[in-house]
Amino acid sequence: MQDQTQAGQDALSAYFFQIADGAKTQAADPFYDLFSIIRQVMAAAALVLDSVAGTCESPVPECGSGCSFCCHSRIHVMPLEVVVICSYVHNHFSPKAMQGLKTRIRTNLSYTRGCSLTQRVAVKDQTPCIFLNHHTCSIYDQRPFICRTWNSLSRQDCETAFISGNQNAEIPCLSAPNYVYTLARDVVQAVCKTMHLETGRFELVSAMDRCLGMKDAPSAWTGGCTVFGRSGGDESREKTEKNSGKEER
Repeated sequence: MQDQTQAGQDALSAYFFQIADGAKTQAADPFYDLFSIIRQVMAAAALVLDSVAGTCESPVPECGSGCSFCCHSRIHVMPLEVVVICSYVHNHFSPKAMQGLKTRIRTNLSYTRGCSLTQRVAVKDQTPCIFLNHHTCSIYDQRPFICRTWNSLSRQDCETAFISGNQNAEIPCLSAPNYVYTLARDVVQAVCKTMHLETGRFELVSAMDRCLGMKDAPSAWTGGCTVFGRSGGDESREKTEKNSGKEER
């Protein structure tokens, strides 16, 4: 069984690498190559999941528009995801929307910077995702891999866990999205490494704060500059808290 699981994982990873390699040959500009890679790999992962859903009977997630309990978790993303989002907000957010985003970033950091997981959970109702607007994701099509992995089978369980503040609550969910999107993310990360670009996992709010604070962070990062670094102890804190609760993703 272990060999079969590993073989399936290797085959799926190879498929995503093939998609990434194909995307690299479609544009002459490395900047757009990278954006195309992540978008095409995400699209390929979605097609894989659609195929799985179409060939077997599986529960239907209760996630839907207006439900945003999981959008109060502290998530970690890779640099390419951040620069894609950064480029998107610069191109699509109005000056008013951009100012609102920066205000939410400052507010979030004022509540959470330097805090423990328990302290962050205590203020979760005051620190929703910086991209959440009236319970709707304002960057839905550009959302990170980690957001795509979450598919709850019980909205009631999500609400109960949110209200109770139980960071160890067990939420029934589909395993396939987590498996497929995690493999896809790892492939994109590996491609970035081969291109000698900054990689790793960074807390979303702090990373966006860094990105928006630069004149042109996407161009700097795609040009090989270190944009995010290891400031604030995010990496060591993430390792310490990795298995301490459901709020860390």
